[in-house]
Amino acid sequence: MQFDMNRTWSQALALVRRNFQLLALIAGVFMLLPSVLFYVAFPEILTMMSVTADPDAVEGQMLAMMPQLPIAGLAALLLQMVGYMAMVALIGNGRPTVGQSIVRGIKGLPALLGAVLLFAVGYLAATLIFGLVVGLVAALFGMASESAAAGLGAIMSSVLIVIIFYVMVRFCLTLPAIVLERLGPVAALRRSWRLTKPRAGAIFAFFALLFVAYMVISLLLFIVFGAFGFVAGSQPAGGTALVLGLLSGVVGALTAVLLCGILVSIHGQLASGAEPRELEFDV
Repeated sequence: MQFDMNRTWSQALALVRRNFQLLALIAGVFMLLPSVLFYVAFPEILTMMSVTADPDAVEGQMLAMMPQLPIAGLAALLLQMVGYMAMVALIGNGRPTVGQSIVRGIKGLPALLGAVLLFAVGYLAATLIFGLVVGLVAALFGMASESAAAGLGAIMSSVLIVIIFYVMVRFCLTLPAIVLERLGPVAALRRSWRLTKPRAGAIFAFFALLFVAYMVISLLLFIVFGAFGFVAGSQPAGGTALVLGLLSGVVGALTAVLLCGILVSIHGQLASGAEPRELEFDV
C-alpha cells in the first residue's frame, strides 16, 4: 500500500479532466439543480445573509421556514449522496455507463446512510464522554484557578477537533469501499480504517492542506454571497435567489467532482494500485 500526495493530486486532476463532461452531467443533476431549487424555494435566506438584517426578523423567518426547510434539506442531502456515489462509480474501475453509475449510486444509498448513521452515533457518544471528562478536569482545575481551567478547556477543545478530523480522515474511503467494492456499512467503515492505517499521517496532512485551501476559498465566496444578500434587500428576491443558487451550486458541484477524483485516486493507491480508466459516454 502506497500513498503519494503529488500522485494523488495529479491523478485526481487527470481523472476530472478526462471525464469532465460526464462528471459535469451528474454533478449538474445531483448538486447544481438541488442548490438552485433550494435558493429559489427559500429566497428568505438571501435577506438572512445580509449584514443589515434585523435579528428578530431573521428569527421569525427561520421559524416560518422550519416546517419545509428540514424536508428540503434532507431531499437535497439524499440527492447529493447519490451524486457522489455515481461520480465515484463513473471514474472508478469497471467502465460503467452514466446510467449504470447512477443506478449504483441509488443502490449504494442505504449502505452509505447506514455508515453515516453509525459514524454519527459513535461521534456523539465519543463527544459526550470527552465533554464529561473535560468538564470534570476543568472543574477540578477551576477550584485552583479560573484562568487555568479556561486554558485547559481551550487546549482540550483543540485536541478534540484534531481527533475528530483524524477519525474522519481514517473513514474517508468508506464511500469508495461501498461503491467500488460493494461493501455494507460496517464492512466499508472497517475497510477504510484498515486501508488508511499504514499512511494515516500522510493522508491527514494531505487533507489538512486541502481543508486550509478550502476554508480560504470559502471565506472569499462567503464575502461574495454576503454581497448578494445585501443587494437582495433592494432587489427582487427571485432573480437574486436564482443567481445565488447558481453560484453556490457551481461551487458545490466543482468541489464534489474534485473530491470524488481524490477519493478514487487514494482508494486506487491503497487498495490495489490500479489506475482508473478513461470512460466512454454511453448512457
